[in-house]
Order: sequence, then C-alpha cells, then structure tokens
Amino acid sequence: MQLFVLFLTTLFLAMVLVAGLIKLSAPLGLVDVPDARKVHASTIPRVGGIGMVVATIVALLLEFELDAQFRECLLGVGILTVFGLLDDRYDLNYKIKFLGQFLAVLVVVVFGDIVIRRLCFQDCGTLPDAVAYPLTVFFLLGVTNAMNLADGLDGLAAGISILSLACIAFLADLAEGYQMVGAAVAIVGAILGFLRYNTHPAIVFMGDTGSQFLGFSAGVLAVLLTQKVNTALSGSLPLLILGLPIIDTLLVMGHRILRGVSPFKPDRNHVHHKLLSLGFDHYEAVLATYVFQALCILLAYFLRYESDLLIMAVYLALFALIAVFFPLANAFHWRLRNADLDRVSFLTRKLNLVLERAWLDKGAYQIVRFAVPLFLVITAMTTRMEDPDEIAVFAAGVLVSWVVWVGARLPGAGFVERVAVYSSVIMVVYLAQTAGFEHSEAARWFNYLIIVLAVVVGVGVRFSGRYFSLTPSDFLVMFVLLAAANLPVFNQINYAKIAAQSAILMYGIEYILRRGNGTVWAVRSGGILALIALARWLVV
Repeated sequence: MQLFVLFLTTLFLAMVLVAGLIKLSAPLGLVDVPDARKVHASTIPRVGGIGMVVATIVALLLEFELDAQFRECLLGVGILTVFGLLDDRYDLNYKIKFLGQFLAVLVVVVFGDIVIRRLCFQDCGTLPDAVAYPLTVFFLLGVTNAMNLADGLDGLAAGISILSLACIAFLADLAEGYQMVGAAVAIVGAILGFLRYNTHPAIVFMGDTGSQFLGFSAGVLAVLLTQKVNTALSGSLPLLILGLPIIDTLLVMGHRILRGVSPFKPDRNHVHHKLLSLGFDHYEAVLATYVFQALCILLAYFLRYESDLLIMAVYLALFALIAVFFPLANAFHWRLRNADLDRVSFLTRKLNLVLERAWLDKGAYQIVRFAVPLFLVITAMTTRMEDPDEIAVFAAGVLVSWVVWVGARLPGAGFVERVAVYSSVIMVVYLAQTAGFEHSEAARWFNYLIIVLAVVVGVGVRFSGRYFSLTPSDFLVMFVLLAAANLPVFNQINYAKIAAQSAILMYGIEYILRRGNGTVWAVRSGGILALIALARWLVV
C-alpha cells in the first residue's frame, strides 16, 4: 500500500508542478527554441525535468526514512539539477555541463560507495579500486549523457526510462530491496505525471534537467541493484537494463570521431533521427524504440543470473543489429513509406499493403466487436465463486440500476452504460484471477486469449483513424502492466494482472462504442449477459 501511495503522490505532484511551471517558463527563460537539429517547429517550455525532480524528492522524503546511501544519491541529483537548470537557461558549454555530471557522479561513488566491484567473466573476484572506481565513473557519466542524447522525440527518453526503472523495481523486489523499489516507483510516477504533457505533440519538454536526472538515476539504481541489493544478479546486467540509449550514444560518438569532429558536437545521427529518415512518422519512431528497449528489458530479466560473458555477447549482438540495420536500409533504398513506390524495395511495397489503414481497421473491428462481448460472457459463466454473496449482489445491483436508468431515459444514460459494462469487466477479471475457473485448463487459455486480444485491440485502435487513438505511452504502460502481471514474484492476488486484463477489455469496449450506434448492441448485450451470469449465484 505504501508503494501505491508513493506512486500516486509523485504522479499527482509532477502533474501539478509541471502545469504550474509551464506558465513560468517564458519569464524564467526556460524554453526550447527550434533549430536545424531539432524536430519541433515552435518554442516549447522545458520545465518538465524540474517538476519530475521535485516530485520525486518530496515524495521519497515524505514516505521513506532513507539510509545514508540514498541520501548521497539525492545529493548527487541535487548537484545535477542545478547544472541542468543552468544549461536549460543559458545553454552551457559542454565542458561546464560535464563538470556538473562529474561532481554528481563523484558524490555517489566516493561518498555513497556505489561502485562496480564485481564482474564475473573467468572468475567472480572483486575488482581492485584502481579499476572499479574509474569504471563506475565512466559508466555513470556515459549513462547520464546517453539518456540526455536520447531525448530527441516527444516521450522518447521518458518511455525508455520507465521500462528501465520498471525492470530495476522487479529485480530489486526479488531480493526485497524495498527502498530501491520505492525509488524506482517514485520516479516512474513522476515520469507518468510529466508524460501527461509530453505525449506527441508535446506542450512541454523535460530539458537537460530531466533527461540527466533520468539517466543518472537509472544508472545509479542499476549499479546499486547488481552490486549491493541483489548480488546474485550478473554484474553486467545494467547494460541490458539501460539498453538502447548506450548503444545509440556509442554509435553516434563513434561516427563523429570517424568524421574527425568533436564527439560532443550535436547532429542528426541518433537512432530516432534515422528512423524518421526511413519514413517512420513520429509515433512509429517512438514506438519502435520502445519495442527495442522492451526487448532489452525482457532479455535482462531472463538472463539475470547468467554469466557476464553471455550478457556481453548478447549485448554486442544487439549493438551489431542496430549498427548494421541502417546502412543496409540505405544501401537497399528501403523506406517504410515513400510516395514514389517504384523506387523502393519489394519488401516496402508489400509492407505498405499490410499497413493499409482501411484493411487493418476493418479486420480488427470485426474481430473485437464480437470477441470482447463473447469473451466477457463466457468467462462470467465459467468462473466459479466460493463466496458469491458480495459480487453477486453488486452485479445484480448494477444490472438493475442500468436497466432502470436506460429504460426511464434518464440523463447520462451513456455514462451509466459505460460504468455498468466496465464494472462487469472488473468483476469478471477479478473472479478469473482469484476464484478461478471450473476447469483448470480454462485459466491457461484465458491468459493466452487476453494477450491475443490485446494485440488485436492495439492494431484496431492504432489504425481506427478518427474513432479512437492511442499514444506510444499507452502501449508503454500496457507493456509494463502485462510484464508485471506475468512475473513469478506475485504469490498472492496479482493486482497487476487484474489491472492489465481489465484495461485491455475496457480499451476493446471503448473501441467498439466509439464506432457509433450500429455497434452498441454488441457491448450492451455482452454486459447484460455477463452481469446476469454473475448475479445468478444469488439463486444457485
């Protein structure tokens, strides 16, 4: 419960603070002016980072009695925030910016004793201080800058950070690292509060204050996780946890050095820029980076106890995949979209046919409008109730209220209908995960079908045009929920799974309802029959 309160606190504080700071951004000079390297075309406030930092620190101090190590981390964050604010206001020289990063890293390494001392290649001995300290400083500086450089599209750095921090929280929970879980959850809450304003088209940016805070925090927590909190984990696991930003930074820096220019000189050679040049729109470029980062996170989870040699090999393979993909795409003139289809590859033409909006929208809609209500009814009929009184009474009450309200044509009938159907969804999913099914085999199929339904609903909503729209952040949150829902660390009621499955069904219902009056009957029938199936336990 404390973690839930912490999450809501940072979420609420970040939303309120960012909204207030947007109004002060112009007087304070904290705005991002477009130039040739950037993809936005108008002046945007860059105060989101301040809101995230303040929300996280305040919430942690209110909810936790932090130990000395975490207090040193907060001091490092404070130093980084001061230099980040100055950079957002005055566009500091990279040397001064680097000095601030170095001081922040020095605080956590020297005074917080957050050091990479253990890597297992041929043996698992402790690294000497002459190697451990420089390695840690180099790694934390690299990660801080990597996230800073990844902040090039709306929601990009924020989404990548959520995936990394969620992975850190899950792995820390395996070793009961409660303070680390709390820190990760607090930052995720702050990011989601900020994303409320940063989803494309963004009305606020996080600025260097925010991107450095996220990179520094994720890097410090990843090192602390593997070196102190859960020492059974592989020491090189932070490479996979932080995934794409490190690969992107190494590629960009290497490319600049080969061209004979400063590695700190800005350009448009980042992964997200290259995706845009291949015909991806903003939405698709962000989603593609989320998918790759999610792959890194999944690999980190499944390889968490493997040797550092294997993890390094996997990471180098991912690095090679990114490094080779873009030159090959340019060599074969591959583009996701191109108006002149005669000059692009056969694969592109076929992919354009597959991605044709009308076909995907119509096909997904036909599946969803029958599958969701049917799924709801069948599940309600096949789940069992050991103590049926409360849920059956509630289902009966919702059903009667719905019928009376709609039958009497009272105001707000559409809202009442949604509440009733959504209530049936939550009750059905709750029973499926707590009481279970009459036949054990049904539980396995229930989970499989939910995942398939999530994919179909996601495709339908993505290509539904004017009816409904999802942002990459919606897919991101859904991925985190689905991943959490299937982790083995939950040994009692899995509320993450209940939340994820309920959200999938609700998205499907909303997708159907927004198509118009001709399809409402499907949702209405499914909701009524599901409520009747639940209420029947009053007379059984």
